[in-house]
Amino acid sequence: MNVKEILKYAYGETNTSQSQVSEQKAIEKLNKIYKKLWRAIVNTQEDYFWNYWTTDIQKGATEYEIQRKEAQVGSKLIPWIAKIREVQIKSGEKYESFEAWSLADNHIILDFIPQKDEEDWLRIVGIQAINDLKLTDEEEMIFPWHEDLQEFTTVLAKGLEYELWKGKHDFEKANFAMQEHQAELQDMIRFITQRVQKIYFTKLEY
Repeated sequence: MNVKEILKYAYGETNTSQSQVSEQKAIEKLNKIYKKLWRAIVNTQEDYFWNYWTTDIQKGATEYEIQRKEAQVGSKLIPWIAKIREVQIKSGEKYESFEAWSLADNHIILDFIPQKDEEDWLRIVGIQAINDLKLTDEEEMIFPWHEDLQEFTTVLAKGLEYELWKGKHDFEKANFAMQEHQAELQDMIRFITQRVQKIYFTKLEY
């Protein structure tokens, strides 16, 4: 399901109109559920959203800003870094870990002074962040680069259904929707833990 379909499902299941809960309000509720889901995935399999980002270095420059906001890549808005795992430097055709760096605010500080410009010389490995969902987002943008998770968008739909029932103070139906949400969430977590680990690397430059 894409985002519009998730809202349509939740509105229909709870007999809720947009005059009762606007699309903007529903999206806000959906994003809270989305972020909880993302944290549940990371807590279960921290490597699942690992990715890397490369950047050039410049002669004499020791500080490099970390992009923590989305970036336009082609027709897509791509999330950036939520947590840094390590920093690597280019050695021939490969990248190797090194310890000569520190982190200050949104900057990586090298503990040495580069003697020349180098293209794609620095690689930052970390957890990919997520963007807030928008009404126009298609299914593939809910879990970028993870087509294997698209069948689990119903977890979000059930979570939003719960929120709408709760807003109507129909706690019996809300509890039932939450049970379904939790059951599908457990199916998703089980899928992630049992599958062969796949990490989709996408080279992003900044």
